[in-house]
Amino acid sequence: MNEIIKQWGVCLVVVTGGHVWVARSVMYDGHFYHCSGARIVREWGTSKGLNELVDGPTSKTILDAPADVVTIIEPAMIAIIPCREANWLAHL
Repeated sequence: MNEIIKQWGVCLVVVTGGHVWVARSVMYDGHFYHCSGARIVREWGTSKGLNELVDGPTSKTILDAPADVVTIIEPAMIAIIPCREANWLAHL
């Protein structure tokens, strides 16, 4: 992995193909985004859209099993949405 240029804590990661991940942390090295403890958000379970998940999962949110690290190439990245870490950590 190259030198880390930017790093985020818990966040939602939106990529091409309609995939949304929630990750314990995201590191960017200039070419790739490395998402640790990432889980696909299979079903948002929201009534107000994706940004509702900033405050943590709802009772209807469904997450896939976690991956140690998911690496996303830069052109596939659409958005990184920082989340309230305390509300997510029990689920990651």
